[in-house]
Amino acid sequence: MRYLPLVWAAILRKPTRAVLTLLSVMVAFTLFGLTIGLNATFDLMAEKARADRIYTWPRFGGSGVPVAVARQIEAIPGVKAVTAIGFIPGYVQDPKNQAFLIMVDQNAAKVFGDWNISPQMWNAVWKDRTGIVMTRAQAERWHKKVGDTFTMISKAVKRADGRTDWTFKVLAIAEDVPQNSNGFVFGNYDYIDKARPTADQGKVSEVDLLATDPSASADVAQRIDHKFANSATPMQTITEKLARSGNDFGGLDIKAITHGIALAGMFMVLFLTANGIAQSVRERFTEFATLKTLGFSDRAVTAMVVLESALPCILGAALGVGVAAVLARQIPKLMPPNFGIPLPTISPMVILWAAVSAFLVALLSAALPILRLRQMDIATALSGRA
Repeated sequence: MRYLPLVWAAILRKPTRAVLTLLSVMVAFTLFGLTIGLNATFDLMAEKARADRIYTWPRFGGSGVPVAVARQIEAIPGVKAVTAIGFIPGYVQDPKNQAFLIMVDQNAAKVFGDWNISPQMWNAVWKDRTGIVMTRAQAERWHKKVGDTFTMISKAVKRADGRTDWTFKVLAIAEDVPQNSNGFVFGNYDYIDKARPTADQGKVSEVDLLATDPSASADVAQRIDHKFANSATPMQTITEKLARSGNDFGGLDIKAITHGIALAGMFMVLFLTANGIAQSVRERFTEFATLKTLGFSDRAVTAMVVLESALPCILGAALGVGVAAVLARQIPKLMPPNFGIPLPTISPMVILWAAVSAFLVALLSAALPILRLRQMDIATALSGRA
């Protein structure tokens, strides 16, 4: 620590360069925190995901599939319970306020029995067709409590009379689950099904199910895809474990992508800091030679260069991860609830990875300047010819 004043003076010698380097490191570690935090969320979700739950939806999109598809899936060997689901995407008051409702049939209580919705809450939804159950995250977002009304506009799901507004009553507020960090809203599928135009009735957006044997979930998923492969309604099926892992997110390996982004960010930081430290040492080569003449050892000079490299890296990493934590809380306001990607989790492990990465970048950035200082010829450096 006795070298800190010298290091600080060296950094402040070029204030503009110091500030720009710090900001660049901060931006890179903000990106690092968000991407590695997203992977931490996927790991948590995969850990909490049920091994026996499976999702299937129309392979080529469209306006949904006949509800009879759910009954056909129910007859496939290895299937324990099936629920047919319809979605209402839309907004509240302003198109910026994106909302998303999951409308389910009565089998949802079996398929999603672990989602903190009690039998009393489910029964309330079955009795009141306009009723919905919100999780706490959604209730806080829309400032709703039990007994309030919730009205949304949906251009995608219209009523038989052409209206696009849907009004619901909040019957209960449930606790959130790790599988869906954005929260969710469940409603009665029968309500929207009967209210839509005749041509749209009897169609569902997705079919979710439980396998009889959790270890055979992947086989059940393949059976479903095979059964409908050559039909008018080909399906795409995935187990919850795989869906929540981030390794197969709509055909994309999200975890591999985020690792690549984080690595690119670290290369950017390494390039910037290495270039900055190399230039700083080059500008002060004579000063380092003077310090060696005064008795500073190679170890002392090395410590000064490493500190000069580490200060912006560690400070930038701390600020960047802090900004990432703030941005992670703002993502629900920026993205539609049906966007599908969960919120990053800035866990202690993410902070540890950021600290280790910052330290490694600092060491690598200082490596070449330190090597040059160790090989310097003091007389040549003092003469200004180095």
